Amino acid sequence: MTPTQFMDAARAYVAWSRGSITSYVRSPERNKQVKGHPDSLHLIGLACDVGYSPNATPPLATAKRRAAKLELRLIREGSHDHLQAH
Repeated sequence: MTPTQFMDAARAYVAWSRGSITSYVRSPERNKQVKGHPDSLHLIGLACDVGYSPNATPPLATAKRRAAKLELRLIREGSHDHLQAH
């Protein structure tokens, strides 16, 4: 998946979930600040974080199924969901 294909899929997921992309491409410095993995896909435009309005987070199983249909992997990380290319 290219970064453009990833962003198209992430936008489709956000439209479905009514979430907001809160983090996308990161510099190595910013990645360190947020304690991101050194090999984070955020560094190459193949990952983003999605936040939701209070009480609007989609159920995890439903969100994972939707992400998988878009060829994305979804990881729930407490206050947000992390999407990355499969």
